[in-house]
Amino acid sequence: TGLPCIASRTSFEVEPELARGGVDTRGAPLRGRVNQRAVSGYRFNDIGDHVEYIVEALTPLSEPTRVTRFRSCLCYYDGDVEIFEYGELDCDIYFANSLRTFIPMSIAIDDICKTLQLTVGLEFQKWMKKMMQEALGESETSKARLNLRDRVLKEGRVLPNDIIDVSDFMDSKIDVNLMDECASDLATRFAEYKPTKILTVATTGLVIAIPMAKYLQVPVVYARKERSIVMSDTWQASYSSKTMGTNRVLLVSKRHIDEDDRILIVDDFLSSGSSQEALLRIVAESGATAVGVGVLMEKAYDAGRQALTGFNVAVK
Repeated sequence: TGLPCIASRTSFEVEPELARGGVDTRGAPLRGRVNQRAVSGYRFNDIGDHVEYIVEALTPLSEPTRVTRFRSCLCYYDGDVEIFEYGELDCDIYFANSLRTFIPMSIAIDDICKTLQLTVGLEFQKWMKKMMQEALGESETSKARLNLRDRVLKEGRVLPNDIIDVSDFMDSKIDVNLMDECASDLATRFAEYKPTKILTVATTGLVIAIPMAKYLQVPVVYARKERSIVMSDTWQASYSSKTMGTNRVLLVSKRHIDEDDRILIVDDFLSSGSSQEALLRIVAESGATAVGVGVLMEKAYDAGRQALTGFNVAVK
């Protein structure tokens, strides 16, 4: 192409290991001739399945501290200037695998970036990060996700049955500033779907649904778990609650959802997807249109997202 380019290559070596004093590398007496394949050194000029194969074969026959070496080389060439930088990692064979390649490669990348910065005057362009965020659909509001993640890591607790306790900041005690940040982020994501109402579950879903409604300028409808004296005519759907350990019923007054409504379902957690699926069934029964499901946190190891795929709505 005539343009500057960078090529890379990583090699893998196993240092030779010789038995001494009439014993093998594990201290056992030698019987017969030494296995030359086990004590010989090996070198490969690239990384692949052969690395795992040779490590697996030699580990039982070697000392755990037998040295293996990963060596990465990066070469920059623009037709005139040629620059080489290297990264190297010595690793005991017991811990060796092809994933270790990333360590010497990252060292070589860091060194060649510094060299190119001095050689050709490269400078970090701050505007490129903003362009990448816009291309990926990210924005400044994504910092709310980082704040939420930090709070979960610092104050959240994992209880039996994979229940996550976040009551210190979004249940029995609510950090309203954090919820407002998260609501702004979620509202931005769903604004293009033009919802006319938000549907959530009392009471946990209200912590995010109410501030979201403020940003989207739509009313909030919440499903009750017990019938109120003023709820004479309702839609209802059952669901399984892992937190309560029982089957529950969600009730929504028929007066609060119209056929021409565009409903955005909002909740605090997406786990099994049972409660969100129940709300989607209520929306379908009412004749309204579900435009999406927004959640504060998702348990990615559960099947909640897969459970909602049949409704053909955006889940964010």
